[in-house]
Amino acid sequence: MSVVVGYDGSQVAAQAVRFAADEARQRGVPLEVIAAWDAPTVDLGMGSGSVVDPQLADAVAQRAVEVAAEGAGLVEGDVRSSAVPGPAAAALVDASHGADLVVVGSHGRHGMADLLLGGVSRQVAAHSACPVIVVRREAVQFHRVAVGIDGSPQSPRALDFAFEYASLRGWALRVVHAWDVAVIGFDADTSGYPRGGILDDVRDAETRLSSEVLAGHVDRYPDVDLDVSVQRGGAAKILVETSHDCDLLVTGSRGRGGFSALLLGSVSHKVLHHAACNVAVVP
Repeated sequence: MSVVVGYDGSQVAAQAVRFAADEARQRGVPLEVIAAWDAPTVDLGMGSGSVVDPQLADAVAQRAVEVAAEGAGLVEGDVRSSAVPGPAAAALVDASHGADLVVVGSHGRHGMADLLLGGVSRQVAAHSACPVIVVRREAVQFHRVAVGIDGSPQSPRALDFAFEYASLRGWALRVVHAWDVAVIGFDADTSGYPRGGILDDVRDAETRLSSEVLAGHVDRYPDVDLDVSVQRGGAAKILVETSHDCDLLVTGSRGRGGFSALLLGSVSHKVLHHAACNVAVVP
């Protein structure tokens, strides 16, 4: 197994490589750097050919190895690099089948802004066979992981990843369970709703669900400083707010309403676009 990272020569990609190198060092596994190039072909009258020199792609891959060595002190034997012809997202998804983790930058050479997720990052997060971390920043500020749960089949896997990540680094873990319910006859502000009514019933049920989902994880990771928060409101909004004082936000690829493993759920999609910290998507 390994940590896989994509590199295209951009500053954002270099940041992702340094982050991935540290992940590989922490996990004690090799780092695999993939420099994919998907160049258009041109017809010069003697048949079509690529406008990108494969040697240049190899040089880009080698530069990524140097970046990894500089960032985490990995030696040559700890890093593998390859230049792969074809779309970057396809190459990274293919590599994910034999990896522990895939790391990508929030956008590549054509990224427009930090709040807009690049096409490659979005596709990899949606289709990867293993967890994906989308890197927005390298610096550790809060030493805290947050994870969103909702009782979906992805929740235990997201919790596994979050607990293991926090335990490996000695970080705190915040578990966030967001819930909401439409109440006919009441507006969005239900502060005046009588106690003991349906809202309290639903809140209590969701709290019990959180306890059931957490069962076993607390016993397996007694070293993790755990904080559980059950909040009423939109899950995406609450998780994005939570991301402002965390270093990593973990979410499942889709939640209760998910209908396809190949499509990101709406909450994961919004979190990827708007979170203030690095985001891990767990399939």
